[in-house]
Amino acid sequence: MRFMREFIIIIVILIIVFTIDHITGKNLSDSVAWMRDGMISIENKLKENNENEAQNEFFELKEKWDEECEKLSLYVEHNELEKVGNDIVIIESNFRQNESDELFENIADLKYMLSHIEEKNQLKLKNIF
Repeated sequence: MRFMREFIIIIVILIIVFTIDHITGKNLSDSVAWMRDGMISIENKLKENNENEAQNEFFELKEKWDEECEKLSLYVEHNELEKVGNDIVIIESNFRQNESDELFENIADLKYMLSHIEEKNQLKLKNIF
């Protein structure tokens, strides 16, 4: 009887852990997806020489990311979010100084960092050990 009660408690705890992981993972995936899609859109606008539109879209994305970052900081490593923040500041500086050549490289760095954060926070065996 005691074994059964302990088994049920373990199962309930595992269900809670997996549920929380699913919710946070979905929220992180959604945040990364819209940020990555936004950066792709900005890249396309830059390729079409619509720099003003790209810059406006970037600053809108930056504001939205700042809001989202507060939520993500509850369950994503702060170091990882700081790296994304640094990449955003570098891209902002590129826009302000009209350095179009470096923009593409820095946008690529940001997209990689976002993918890295998403992959690192997935519940996989390689991330546990």
